[in-house]
Amino acid sequence: MIPDTEICIIGAGLSGLALAAALRADGRDVTVLEARDHPGGRVLSQNGHDLGPSWIWPHNRRMLALLDRLGLRSFPQHTTGRLVFEDAQGAIRRDLDFATMGGALRVAGGLARITDALAAGLGDDLRLSHQVSYVAQDATGVTVTAQGQTIRAAQLVLALPPRLAAQLGVSVPDVPTWMAGQAKLVATYPAPFWRAKGLNGDAISHRGPLAEIHDASPDDAATGALFGFAHPGAARALGFRDAAVAQLTRLFGPDAGLPTEVFVKDWSTDFATATPADQTPPTGHPSYRPIPPSARITFAGTEAAPQDGGFLEGALAAADAAYANLDRVSHQM
Repeated sequence: MIPDTEICIIGAGLSGLALAAALRADGRDVTVLEARDHPGGRVLSQNGHDLGPSWIWPHNRRMLALLDRLGLRSFPQHTTGRLVFEDAQGAIRRDLDFATMGGALRVAGGLARITDALAAGLGDDLRLSHQVSYVAQDATGVTVTAQGQTIRAAQLVLALPPRLAAQLGVSVPDVPTWMAGQAKLVATYPAPFWRAKGLNGDAISHRGPLAEIHDASPDDAATGALFGFAHPGAARALGFRDAAVAQLTRLFGPDAGLPTEVFVKDWSTDFATATPADQTPPTGHPSYRPIPPSARITFAGTEAAPQDGGFLEGALAAADAAYANLDRVSHQM
């Protein structure tokens, strides 16, 4: 049977998009299927504000090289000033000279500028709103069922969390999906007013509903933004948005109670990210390992990276490993 495409990649997150770009640069025939109606996977930006990952680090050589290749710019996370601490009884300290994310870098305009640029290079080879329901491999290739249609490929890459891959009929280890049980809120303001008070925008709270808060303002500080990670499950509670704004007001003062916009993304309810097993997040960072390929199926995605697994750098490392495996397979055929 003649395949419809040489290589089918399921998942248009950072790993799948980077792999597709590398394969296309080699002249390989690639089709990327994405369940969502937009590319990026867990990389999601709204009006330039990141609702998924926010940071890269100076040692993330793959990410920094990709930024250079795409002509995008990074800038340091704001750290000047004091951290706010709230204990479980509601007592608040504002005298802690500490920044939790010192040394981190952010991408000007939001991280989705990276995935949007990679996706734009794929043209019609990227098919959005194509949720895959089942895959079956045989001696000559793989059949992918999506939206009631089938696509035949010589090779398949699963660039998605292993728990989602397991739902497609593929045998994979039960690996926790990093940040799948989390939710993030971003509140924007006319200016980063907390900086004038000597605060750096960082906060740690044992009262909630936000557990950890950071300055998310743009590089030029023309406007202000704070983002917070919710305590697990808090975003599913009625009134979460208002409770979060009330908390920001407690921590940073009355100006925080008047946001220009509030964006919320609850990843625990995202059908293309989380499974029921992800509703309870792991207590620590999982130990991620490469997932051995079969004759026709290769794994990518950040949970398949032994180093930097769960992070953006891990997504690119997994794409590199998948590329090497596909190259090896092509030379064996």
